[in-house]
Amino acid sequence: MKTGPLFLAAWLVALAGFVLMSILAASHDTFPADIWLAHRIQDVDIAAFDRALDWTEDAIRLRTVLPVCVATAALILLARDSRGALIVITATAGRPLTTWVAKELIERPRPPAELVDFQSQPSSFSFPSGHAESAILLYGLMFYFALVYIKNVWMRTGIQAACVWIVVAGGIERVYAGHHWPSDVLGGYYLGALILSGTIVIHRLFIARRQIVTPTPSRSFSTATPATGHSAGRRET
Repeated sequence: MKTGPLFLAAWLVALAGFVLMSILAASHDTFPADIWLAHRIQDVDIAAFDRALDWTEDAIRLRTVLPVCVATAALILLARDSRGALIVITATAGRPLTTWVAKELIERPRPPAELVDFQSQPSSFSFPSGHAESAILLYGLMFYFALVYIKNVWMRTGIQAACVWIVVAGGIERVYAGHHWPSDVLGGYYLGALILSGTIVIHRLFIARRQIVTPTPSRSFSTATPATGHSAGRRET
């Protein structure tokens, strides 16, 4: 609680940075190094790399995000954290709206066929990448709740490593598919991180309030003691 004002100030500075980036994206179809970096990524001709990105792209599609969100919320409910489960569902469900608003305000066009390779191009605007925002928001929350509730270090580390891979590789896949510039992906990460940090702070406030009212610890996924006591043609966006 003592660091609350400092965090709020840092969050507002980060928000101002995203607003500035959005203004620049609205007036520039590309940022410096966008074209060069997109070509370097698309020039990678390794079958294993392509298959890995295919798998990652499936992990951030709507048909996968929805069941992953529901499963994560259900596990959090098993830890007797109904507010945490509600946070996961609300943040994930609200993500398409934040992406749509940002895209419609900024109106940055998709990468054109004369500059990048793609099999088909979505009709929506390009900045920010909705897949990148979705990845860092949902899998960032999974990373956080694994830290909070999973005591087994191997299980926790495995889940967190998978989350990090999906976030990073999911952004690379958006550029590899030719649907986004690297700066679009960065913008999606940026917006998703702003929402993610806010939701985590809200959950920490819930935990602090619950511990004041009822100091009995909640159950973890793996034991009855939470981990917090021990460690503070491709795709369419």
